[in-house]
Amino acid sequence: MAEHSVTTDVVYAKSRVLLVDQYDHILLLLTRHDVDTYPARWLTTGGHLEAGEDHPTAAIRELFEETGLVIDDPGQAFWSRDFVAERAPGVWASHHEVWYSVRTDRFEIDTSNWTPEELVDIVDQRWWSLRELEATTEPIEPENLARLLRNQLSTC
Repeated sequence: MAEHSVTTDVVYAKSRVLLVDQYDHILLLLTRHDVDTYPARWLTTGGHLEAGEDHPTAAIRELFEETGLVIDDPGQAFWSRDFVAERAPGVWASHHEVWYSVRTDRFEIDTSNWTPEELVDIVDQRWWSLRELEATTEPIEPENLARLLRNQLSTC
């Protein structure tokens, strides 16, 4: 078994946004990672909180940076999760995510605000239907994303 360390004194806080268009599709980004055990996977917009940010503020900022969409309020969080993931080869860390759901008309995303890391790490983007999410064999994060979308669509 490989040696690894777990960072438990720091919890990486993230905000994620389930961005749903008028056709009930969600925007997902295909991102790659530097860790072999953490392969490229499709995930929603979102990311780490910056110093002094709360979760709603981070959701607003990340949504703008990753898509160009400007919103004033992400609404109430609908879900959160805690998990441990490999941040670098052999370095495991605790994470806490808070999830928001935002409705919008479909648009072409603006990549002009991507960080240098995002320009390398984000390799594709696409709007997904619930049916496509349920049928895909591609890696999706989190694994229960189709259920989360289904639940959000039933509350709209």
